[in-house]
Amino acid sequence: MKILIRAAVLTAALVSGAGCAVVPIDRATDNVAKRVDERVGAAPQWAPDTGEANAEAAPQFETPMTLSAALKLAFTRNPGIHRLYARLGSAHADLQEAARIANPTLSFAWLDPSNGGRDQTKQGISATFADLLLLSSRRRLSTAEFRRLELTVAADLVALAREVEATWYAHLGALQIAAMRDAVAQAAENEAALAQRYYEAGNINRLQLDLQTAAAARARIDALRAQSNAAASRAGLARLLGLRADAAWQTIDRLPAPPEVPLPGDKLLPQALNQRLDLAAVRDEVSILEDSLGVTKNWRLLGSVEAGYESEREPDGSKLRGPKLIFELPLFNQGQGAVERAEARLLDARARRDALVRDVENEVSTGIERVTIARDITDRYRDSLVPSAASAVARRQERVNFMLDGVFELIRAKRDEYEAWQAYFESVRDYWIARTALRAAVGGSLPGDEEAGASTIGVDEIEHMDQGEQP
Repeated sequence: MKILIRAAVLTAALVSGAGCAVVPIDRATDNVAKRVDERVGAAPQWAPDTGEANAEAAPQFETPMTLSAALKLAFTRNPGIHRLYARLGSAHADLQEAARIANPTLSFAWLDPSNGGRDQTKQGISATFADLLLLSSRRRLSTAEFRRLELTVAADLVALAREVEATWYAHLGALQIAAMRDAVAQAAENEAALAQRYYEAGNINRLQLDLQTAAAARARIDALRAQSNAAASRAGLARLLGLRADAAWQTIDRLPAPPEVPLPGDKLLPQALNQRLDLAAVRDEVSILEDSLGVTKNWRLLGSVEAGYESEREPDGSKLRGPKLIFELPLFNQGQGAVERAEARLLDARARRDALVRDVENEVSTGIERVTIARDITDRYRDSLVPSAASAVARRQERVNFMLDGVFELIRAKRDEYEAWQAYFESVRDYWIARTALRAAVGGSLPGDEEAGASTIGVDEIEHMDQGEQP
């Protein structure tokens, strides 16, 4: 009984130094959600719903889905969210373990002498003393590591949001391009049908008919390819949103017009270096490994240390009791490998930090250039090529009215106008994808993101727009 009382006393003494209030997992997930919301404008749902019901049921949209709704849906239904939540849970479990020392060990021995004498018994309790000595350092390092993982998970969520955005703009662009390709194909088919009637009337020869028919076939093939690309982009978006591609959901079908706000290149790089979460995570990793290296050097000679209490009853009935201490002598292994390993890990982390800083600088500068060029291309299509193509249709119509040109020339001019509009939509799509990549490089929003830009023009409006009207 006394040995158990002493065991309880020793355990209480160790536990008094081993208790630690660990940050609740809910607070950690709230920190992650706040960081993501500040950079994306939408926050993940912790923990996301699981089960077959969530996998099969699709949300109902009364109106076509917007980008904001798509981001919220991705943060709710994307399967990768569950994996990120699991990473946080696993790291939180590691933090719980690091805040506590190993359990004490009770030992019992019952020795039966071969000569038939009285049995000898031995009881003891011991605990790893090294854990208690290193407890404060372990707590500090584990808490910092958990904070670093929070940044890493938040960075992964921001990366998911940027992937959703890029896929979103690619899908909207694919829809508009498919619509324009279909309009071009219809114009070419109308031209071929007219050529067939002219040929039957003897007004054109077989060569002219074959050329018109071949042009119509090529245009329809291009339209079918564009339709296939739109279906593929829908499947890619559905994967990110956790939806079935064949489910009854729709997105808006027009790209927004580029904002007019210029990009201040001199401010974006400092913004990126300050708010990129992956860069903050690797910086924290360097700090943690610097601290860990110091702990390893300071305690390099500390091996296995156990403290305890032991009681022994001899065969003659006498009892021996007292404390015991077991420790490892640092004669052969003095922690050289541990120190060298900690130094190598620190060197690797510093190299990755420096490489990421350089990558961020290059990504921002390249991203600004790409967005600027994409904007210039879009402006040239909108302000020069498209109006010129529309004006050419109007002038060609006048010449047809005065019987100076044939109707084939008018149809070809209209087809060229549709080609110009399609190229314009492609340039707008490329602009938004480039802008999304720049947002990813900066790690947050860009000037002009808060503007609610008007949508680009639709195919139906192009077909009925007044002559000379600007996009």
